[in-house]
Amino acid sequence: MLGDKTAFLKQYAIPEKMYEEAGMSWEDLEAIAEDYAYRVDGFYMIRDMFLKELIENKEDETGLHSYRTRIKTPGHLVEKIIRRRVENYRKYKELTKENYLKFVTDIIGFRGLLLYREDWVVFHKYLLKHFENHASWYVHDCLKDFDESRDRYMVEAPKVHMRPGDFADIYADWIASDDIYDQKYYRSVHYILKYRGIYLEVQVRTLFEEGWGEIDHHILYPYKKQNPMLTEFSELLNRLAGMGDEMASFYRRLQDVPGDAFLDKKSMVDVRREYETHETQVGRIELEKIETVQDAIDSILAE
Repeated sequence: MLGDKTAFLKQYAIPEKMYEEAGMSWEDLEAIAEDYAYRVDGFYMIRDMFLKELIENKEDETGLHSYRTRIKTPGHLVEKIIRRRVENYRKYKELTKENYLKFVTDIIGFRGLLLYREDWVVFHKYLLKHFENHASWYVHDCLKDFDESRDRYMVEAPKVHMRPGDFADIYADWIASDDIYDQKYYRSVHYILKYRGIYLEVQVRTLFEEGWGEIDHHILYPYKKQNPMLTEFSELLNRLAGMGDEMASFYRRLQDVPGDAFLDKKSMVDVRREYETHETQVGRIELEKIETVQDAIDSILAE
Protein backbone atom coordinates (compact mmCIF):
# COMPACT_ATOMS: atom_id res chain seq x y z
CA MET A 1 0.00 0.00 0.00
CA LEU A 2 2.70 2.49 1.00
CA GLY A 3 5.37 1.01 -1.23
CA ASP A 4 9.06 1.25 -0.50
CA LYS A 5 9.85 2.87 2.85
CA THR A 6 12.80 4.91 1.57
CA ALA A 7 10.75 6.28 -1.32
CA PHE A 8 7.85 7.11 1.02
CA LEU A 9 10.03 9.03 3.47
CA LYS A 10 11.59 10.98 0.62
CA GLN A 11 8.20 11.81 -0.92
CA TYR A 12 6.91 13.25 2.35
CA ALA A 13 10.20 14.84 3.43
CA ILE A 14 10.43 12.73 6.59
CA PRO A 15 14.02 12.32 7.81
CA GLU A 16 15.06 8.82 8.75
CA LYS A 17 15.72 10.04 12.29
CA MET A 18 12.15 11.32 12.61
CA TYR A 19 10.79 8.00 11.41
CA GLU A 20 12.87 6.17 14.03
CA GLU A 21 11.76 8.58 16.79
CA ALA A 22 8.12 7.90 15.93
CA GLY A 23 8.66 4.38 17.27
CA MET A 24 6.33 2.47 14.93
CA SER A 25 7.37 -0.36 12.70
CA TRP A 26 6.95 -0.06 8.95
CA GLU A 27 4.74 -3.14 9.06
CA ASP A 28 2.33 -1.47 11.51
CA LEU A 29 2.21 1.70 9.42
CA GLU A 30 1.43 -0.34 6.32
CA ALA A 31 -1.32 -2.15 8.25
CA ILE A 32 -2.86 1.21 9.19
CA ALA A 33 -2.75 2.33 5.55
CA GLU A 34 -4.41 -0.89 4.39
CA ASP A 35 -7.13 -0.70 7.02
CA TYR A 36 -7.76 2.95 6.16
CA ALA A 37 -7.99 2.23 2.44
CA TYR A 38 -10.61 -0.42 3.21
CA ARG A 39 -12.70 2.12 5.16
CA VAL A 40 -12.29 5.17 2.95
CA ASP A 41 -15.48 4.65 0.92
CA GLY A 42 -17.41 4.84 4.18
CA PHE A 43 -15.72 8.13 5.02
CA TYR A 44 -16.83 9.57 1.69
CA MET A 45 -20.40 8.49 2.48
CA ILE A 46 -20.27 10.23 5.87
CA ARG A 47 -18.83 13.34 4.24
CA ASP A 48 -21.70 13.39 1.74
CA MET A 49 -24.29 12.95 4.51
CA PHE A 50 -22.77 15.87 6.43
CA LEU A 51 -22.98 18.10 3.36
CA LYS A 52 -26.51 17.09 2.41
CA GLU A 53 -27.88 17.43 5.93
CA LEU A 54 -26.12 20.56 7.13
CA ILE A 55 -24.49 22.52 4.32
CA GLU A 56 -26.00 22.20 0.85
CA ASN A 57 -28.55 24.89 -0.12
CA LYS A 58 -28.29 26.50 3.32
CA GLU A 59 -26.24 29.60 2.49
CA ASP A 60 -28.60 31.95 4.35
CA GLU A 61 -28.51 29.80 7.48
CA THR A 62 -24.76 29.12 7.50
CA GLY A 63 -23.49 32.49 6.26
CA LEU A 64 -21.09 30.66 3.94
CA HIS A 65 -20.18 31.82 0.45
CA SER A 66 -18.83 28.41 -0.56
CA TYR A 67 -17.01 25.42 0.84
CA ARG A 68 -14.41 22.74 0.15
CA THR A 69 -13.88 19.25 1.51
CA ARG A 70 -11.11 16.69 1.49
CA ILE A 71 -10.48 13.22 2.85
CA LYS A 72 -6.97 12.11 3.71
CA THR A 73 -5.16 9.65 1.49
CA PRO A 74 -3.50 6.65 3.16
CA GLY A 75 -0.08 8.20 2.57
CA HIS A 76 -0.98 11.52 4.18
CA LEU A 77 -2.55 9.71 7.10
CA VAL A 78 0.66 7.76 7.80
CA GLU A 79 2.76 10.88 7.36
CA LYS A 80 0.66 12.71 9.95
CA ILE A 81 0.89 9.81 12.40
CA ILE A 82 4.69 9.82 12.15
CA ARG A 83 4.93 13.58 12.67
CA ARG A 84 2.41 13.65 15.53
CA ARG A 85 4.15 10.88 17.45
CA VAL A 86 7.39 12.84 17.25
CA GLU A 87 5.83 16.21 18.11
CA ASN A 88 3.70 14.94 21.00
CA TYR A 89 4.71 11.41 21.88
CA ARG A 90 2.90 11.43 25.22
CA LYS A 91 -0.46 12.02 23.51
CA TYR A 92 0.05 9.59 20.62
CA LYS A 93 2.18 6.85 22.18
CA GLU A 94 -0.80 4.49 22.56
CA LEU A 95 -1.80 4.83 18.89
CA THR A 96 -1.88 1.46 17.14
CA LYS A 97 -3.28 -0.07 13.97
CA GLU A 98 -6.36 -1.09 16.00
CA ASN A 99 -7.28 2.33 17.45
CA TYR A 100 -5.77 5.01 15.19
CA LEU A 101 -9.21 6.46 14.30
CA LYS A 102 -9.59 7.58 17.92
CA PHE A 103 -6.45 9.70 17.60
CA VAL A 104 -6.76 11.28 14.16
CA THR A 105 -9.33 14.08 14.27
CA ASP A 106 -9.19 15.29 10.68
CA ILE A 107 -9.87 12.25 8.53
CA ILE A 108 -12.65 14.32 6.95
CA GLY A 109 -11.88 17.98 6.46
CA PHE A 110 -14.45 20.68 5.74
CA ARG A 111 -13.51 24.28 4.99
CA GLY A 112 -16.21 26.94 4.93
CA LEU A 113 -15.42 30.15 3.05
CA LEU A 114 -16.84 33.57 3.90
CA LEU A 115 -17.05 36.78 1.91
CA TYR A 116 -16.72 38.84 5.09
CA ARG A 117 -15.10 37.67 8.28
CA GLU A 118 -18.02 39.05 10.34
CA ASP A 119 -20.21 36.34 8.79
CA TRP A 120 -18.33 33.86 10.97
CA VAL A 121 -20.78 34.64 13.79
CA VAL A 122 -23.67 33.37 11.64
CA PHE A 123 -21.86 30.10 10.98
CA HIS A 124 -20.80 29.68 14.60
CA LYS A 125 -24.36 30.09 15.89
CA TYR A 126 -25.60 27.68 13.22
CA LEU A 127 -23.05 25.05 14.23
CA LEU A 128 -24.01 25.37 17.90
CA LYS A 129 -27.60 24.50 16.98
CA HIS A 130 -26.50 21.15 15.58
CA PHE A 131 -23.46 20.18 17.70
CA GLU A 132 -23.58 20.46 21.46
CA ASN A 133 -20.65 22.24 23.06
CA HIS A 134 -19.98 21.12 26.65
CA ALA A 135 -16.53 21.36 28.22
CA SER A 136 -17.19 18.18 30.22
CA TRP A 137 -17.45 16.27 26.92
CA TYR A 138 -14.12 17.42 25.47
CA VAL A 139 -11.67 14.68 24.60
CA HIS A 140 -8.38 14.97 26.48
CA ASP A 141 -7.36 11.33 26.55
CA CYS A 142 -7.93 9.91 23.06
CA LEU A 143 -8.74 6.43 24.36
CA LYS A 144 -10.47 7.02 27.70
CA ASP A 145 -12.58 9.93 26.50
CA PHE A 146 -13.78 8.40 23.25
CA ASP A 147 -17.52 7.99 23.78
CA GLU A 148 -19.09 5.29 21.61
CA SER A 149 -22.62 6.25 22.65
CA ARG A 150 -22.52 10.03 22.20
CA ASP A 151 -22.63 11.66 18.79
CA ARG A 152 -23.13 15.14 17.34
CA TYR A 153 -21.00 17.23 19.68
CA MET A 154 -17.83 19.31 19.76
CA VAL A 155 -14.86 17.22 20.74
CA GLU A 156 -12.82 20.21 21.85
CA ALA A 157 -13.30 23.93 22.34
CA PRO A 158 -13.48 25.99 19.12
CA LYS A 159 -10.15 27.69 18.46
CA VAL A 160 -9.35 30.96 16.72
CA HIS A 161 -6.01 31.38 14.95
CA MET A 162 -5.07 34.85 13.81
CA ARG A 163 -2.11 37.04 12.98
CA PRO A 164 -0.70 39.36 15.69
CA GLY A 165 -2.59 42.65 15.56
CA ASP A 166 -5.82 41.27 14.12
CA PHE A 167 -9.11 42.31 15.68
CA ALA A 168 -10.42 39.73 18.14
CA ASP A 169 -13.65 41.62 18.89
CA ILE A 170 -15.91 39.45 16.75
CA TYR A 171 -14.78 36.31 18.61
CA ALA A 172 -14.72 37.57 22.19
CA ASP A 173 -18.43 37.06 22.87
CA TRP A 174 -18.40 33.47 21.67
CA ILE A 175 -14.99 31.93 22.33
CA ALA A 176 -12.92 31.95 25.51
CA SER A 177 -9.86 34.20 25.41
CA ASP A 178 -7.61 31.20 26.14
CA ASP A 179 -8.72 29.70 22.82
CA ILE A 180 -7.91 32.79 20.73
CA TYR A 181 -4.34 32.54 19.49
CA ASP A 182 -2.67 35.57 17.92
CA GLN A 183 0.75 34.12 17.21
CA LYS A 184 -0.14 32.47 13.92
CA TYR A 185 0.43 33.56 10.35
CA TYR A 186 -3.04 32.71 9.16
CA ARG A 187 -6.61 33.48 10.17
CA SER A 188 -9.04 30.63 10.68
CA VAL A 189 -11.51 29.25 13.21
CA HIS A 190 -11.20 25.52 13.86
CA TYR A 191 -13.71 23.01 15.21
CA ILE A 192 -13.40 19.28 15.84
CA LEU A 193 -16.79 17.56 15.68
CA LYS A 194 -17.99 14.02 16.24
CA TYR A 195 -20.46 13.07 13.55
CA ARG A 196 -21.80 9.60 12.76
CA GLY A 197 -19.14 7.87 14.81
CA ILE A 198 -15.99 9.60 13.56
CA TYR A 199 -14.19 12.91 13.98
CA LEU A 200 -14.52 15.69 11.46
CA GLU A 201 -12.48 18.89 11.28
CA VAL A 202 -14.20 22.14 10.29
CA GLN A 203 -12.29 25.28 9.39
CA VAL A 204 -13.84 28.64 8.57
CA ARG A 205 -12.00 31.50 6.88
CA THR A 206 -12.51 34.27 4.34
CA LEU A 207 -11.90 34.03 0.61
CA PHE A 208 -8.89 36.34 0.96
CA GLU A 209 -7.39 34.08 3.60
CA GLU A 210 -8.09 31.00 1.51
CA GLY A 211 -6.23 32.52 -1.44
CA TRP A 212 -3.14 33.15 0.69
CA GLY A 213 -3.46 29.74 2.35
CA GLU A 214 -3.55 27.89 -0.96
CA ILE A 215 -0.39 29.62 -2.19
CA ASP A 216 1.36 29.12 1.14
CA HIS A 217 0.37 25.45 1.22
CA HIS A 218 1.55 24.92 -2.35
CA ILE A 219 4.91 26.62 -1.81
CA LEU A 220 5.78 25.90 1.81
CA TYR A 221 3.64 23.28 3.51
CA PRO A 222 4.94 21.12 4.97
CA TYR A 223 8.31 20.63 3.35
CA LYS A 224 9.91 24.05 2.85
CA LYS A 225 9.04 25.90 6.04
CA GLN A 226 12.72 26.29 6.86
CA ASN A 227 13.41 28.36 3.74
CA PRO A 228 13.75 31.92 5.16
CA MET A 229 13.21 33.72 1.85
CA LEU A 230 10.03 31.82 0.99
CA THR A 231 8.76 32.25 4.54
CA GLU A 232 9.34 36.01 4.43
CA PHE A 233 7.45 36.40 1.16
CA SER A 234 4.63 34.22 2.49
CA GLU A 235 4.32 36.49 5.52
CA LEU A 236 4.14 39.57 3.29
CA LEU A 237 1.41 37.96 1.18
CA ASN A 238 -0.38 37.07 4.40
CA ARG A 239 -0.42 40.74 5.43
CA LEU A 240 -1.81 41.73 2.06
CA ALA A 241 -4.58 39.15 2.49
CA GLY A 242 -5.30 40.63 5.92
CA MET A 243 -5.61 44.10 4.46
CA GLY A 244 -7.96 42.67 1.83
CA ASP A 245 -10.18 41.38 4.64
CA GLU A 246 -10.14 44.78 6.33
CA MET A 247 -11.06 46.61 3.15
CA ALA A 248 -13.80 44.09 2.28
CA SER A 249 -15.44 44.76 5.64
CA PHE A 250 -15.09 48.50 5.10
CA TYR A 251 -16.55 48.17 1.60
CA ARG A 252 -19.51 46.27 3.01
CA ARG A 253 -20.18 49.02 5.54
CA LEU A 254 -20.26 51.61 2.80
CA GLN A 255 -23.48 50.15 1.42
CA ASP A 256 -25.26 51.47 4.51
CA VAL A 257 -24.00 55.02 3.94
CA PRO A 258 -26.47 57.40 2.18
CA GLY A 259 -25.49 58.17 -1.40
CA ASP A 260 -25.23 61.90 -0.69
CA ALA A 261 -22.33 61.22 1.66
CA PHE A 262 -20.07 60.57 -1.33
CA LEU A 263 -20.77 63.88 -3.05
CA ASP A 264 -18.07 65.84 -1.26
CA LYS A 265 -14.59 65.03 -0.01
CA LYS A 266 -15.27 66.09 3.56
CA SER A 267 -18.15 63.59 3.92
CA MET A 268 -15.99 60.82 2.49
CA VAL A 269 -13.26 61.54 5.04
CA ASP A 270 -15.86 61.41 7.82
CA VAL A 271 -17.01 57.99 6.60
CA ARG A 272 -13.46 56.68 6.51
CA ARG A 273 -12.82 57.88 10.04
CA GLU A 274 -15.69 55.76 11.28
CA TYR A 275 -13.74 52.65 10.37
CA GLU A 276 -11.70 50.99 13.09
CA THR A 277 -7.96 51.54 13.22
CA HIS A 278 -5.76 48.59 12.45
CA GLU A 279 -3.69 47.21 15.32
CA THR A 280 -0.15 46.30 14.32
CA GLN A 281 2.81 44.78 16.06
CA VAL A 282 4.47 48.20 16.36
CA GLY A 283 1.51 50.40 17.15
CA ARG A 284 -1.66 51.67 15.45
CA ILE A 285 -1.86 52.82 11.85
CA GLU A 286 -4.92 54.91 11.07
CA LEU A 287 -6.56 53.76 7.87
CA GLU A 288 -7.58 57.30 6.94
CA LYS A 289 -3.87 57.98 6.33
CA ILE A 290 -3.82 55.37 3.55
CA GLU A 291 -4.57 57.36 0.41
CA THR A 292 -2.55 55.56 -2.25
CA VAL A 293 -1.31 52.09 -3.11
CA GLN A 294 2.13 53.17 -1.95
CA ASP A 295 0.66 54.20 1.43
CA ALA A 296 -0.83 50.72 1.76
CA ILE A 297 2.47 49.04 0.89
CA ASP A 298 4.36 51.31 3.31
CA SER A 299 1.92 50.49 6.13
CA ILE A 300 2.44 46.77 5.55
CA LEU A 301 6.22 47.05 5.48
CA ALA A 302 6.10 49.12 8.69
CA GLU A 303 4.79 46.06 10.52
